[in-house]
Amino acid sequence: MGRLIWAMAMLTLCTGLFSRQKPCEAMPLRFEPAEVVSTANTYYPPLSVAFGTVVLQLTIGESGEIEEIKVLRHIPSLTEEAMRSVKKWKFKPAALDGKPVRSKMAAAFTFTRRQLFPIPKS
Repeated sequence: MGRLIWAMAMLTLCTGLFSRQKPCEAMPLRFEPAEVVSTANTYYPPLSVAFGTVVLQLTIGESGEIEEIKVLRHIPSLTEEAMRSVKKWKFKPAALDGKPVRSKMAAAFTFTRRQLFPIPKS
């Protein structure tokens, strides 16, 4: 009986000590996504007659440089121009609790018929 009372007392004491500490999930990590700092002009390829949206997935490194470009939506005569343009972009890297981290982001380039046949200004 004495051991049971001692065990219950220790359990109560330990529960009281540990309940005062904040669990890990109570302190969420702060994530800041990568930001585009500057872009480059994208030109409609002169030999293309296609239109639509090219979608690229960019892997941004800890230094803010593009580490990898993956094509998510391809339009044969337009994808190369989208990739040429995005390679000139500058980024502020993503951060996790203030420390730079690798991240991924999407970039979409929409090529329209208006670019193909410009409307004259009056």
